[in-house]
Amino acid sequence: MTRSTEGARADYLWDAGRSRSIAEALDPVLAEIREVLGADAAMVVYRPNPAAGEARVLAVSTAGAVDPLLPNEPLVFGDVLPRHRPQVLVDLDVASTVRELRLRLHSAVTVPWRDAFGAGTVIVGNLARPLPPASERQLQARCTRRVSAAVRCGRREGGRRMGADLRAALSEVADATASSDDAGSALAAILVSARDLFGSEVAYLSLPEYDTETFTFDQVLGIRTAQFRHLRIDLGQGLGGLARSVQRPVRSLDYASDARLHAAPVAETVREGIVSAMAAPLLLDEQVKAVLYIGDRHLHPFSQTDEELLGEFAGYATLGLKRRAVEQHRSAVVARQERERLAFAVHDNVVRRLLEIGFEAEAAAQRGDEDLRLRMAVIGSAAEQCMDALRGQLMMLTGEHRPRRAAQVLEEITDVQRATGVRRTSESWGRGPTTSSPEPSPTRSCGSGRRRW
Repeated sequence: MTRSTEGARADYLWDAGRSRSIAEALDPVLAEIREVLGADAAMVVYRPNPAAGEARVLAVSTAGAVDPLLPNEPLVFGDVLPRHRPQVLVDLDVASTVRELRLRLHSAVTVPWRDAFGAGTVIVGNLARPLPPASERQLQARCTRRVSAAVRCGRREGGRRMGADLRAALSEVADATASSDDAGSALAAILVSARDLFGSEVAYLSLPEYDTETFTFDQVLGIRTAQFRHLRIDLGQGLGGLARSVQRPVRSLDYASDARLHAAPVAETVREGIVSAMAAPLLLDEQVKAVLYIGDRHLHPFSQTDEELLGEFAGYATLGLKRRAVEQHRSAVVARQERERLAFAVHDNVVRRLLEIGFEAEAAAQRGDEDLRLRMAVIGSAAEQCMDALRGQLMMLTGEHRPRRAAQVLEEITDVQRATGVRRTSESWGRGPTTSSPEPSPTRSCGSGRRRW
């Protein structure tokens, strides 16, 4: 199959980006067919040339009791679908290849159709009862031309939508690039525009660290977990490493079970909640200078058209980037991340030890004489002052000047081991973020020792 210079926007096979035009064009046709035949489910599946290619759903209409398949979802069938004439099938299994979803149609009618790019099949069936007699003739009469016409109309409308969305996204990137020489701002605009182009829940960008082998995440949108933000990805590792290896966009519909991905950070990705994702390399002077990711926390059956659209966006979006500016931004990112790693290491090792000193001093003061209590009080106060001073230095080191929340402090306190038989009660006083009352509200956590923070 050949494509025009318009790339993914011309004669595309599947819905992509925010467009669901093919499914929308087929929905009323399938709903009418299902109603006329009194069927539980009606769907259109499509397989591009060659015929051995993957079959996907173009659109589906189901009764309320049937868990619907998604547009673009890849399928496998228990029987070989007829290619030349309508046929009645018994106990037809239809299963998704990316999730645990299977439909067994006790009675089904299939009507094949073709266009210039591949072969499609209309499938109408019931879960537990036979279809009416002569259903294949009724179905053929109603859908042979209407389905193919609806697909053509949906593709034209989808191409128009995708073209408009792509132009709007590239316009935003061009404005950011033209108004500033700051590579960080330009990359941020690329990230936001890519997320909006596909309507995705998350988007993130990785840059090379000290060499071209290891990339580290820089800017993120919608990411919640620190473990994911601090990932380092080697060449060939995970989805981004695969995109760098093949130097083109790649997609994963179910990241956690994608057998193509080598040494993928599955645990961190599952903890973040990402199910489906795509990645595309950003090339400058034929070198990968960054990797752009988009993803969703639900199954999103990205298609080949999505890959082409992301690749087209990435290719045009990098035109305004200057190599020297990107290198300077990368160096600044690496330096910042080194400071953050140092700060976190110091915090984990020193601040927790100071907490232990303070609590042990309190515990000893509760059991000693007056002189010992005074000395332990001095030790506890000195530990607290050292901890506050150290936190201030760490915040300056990382550039983080946000006030610490009580929950963060209490989490650190309760993580510190306590002596056997000693209780700890921590209190935090202050106005909560959502309360309008001027009265302070305490937060308590039971453990060992007692100190007000």
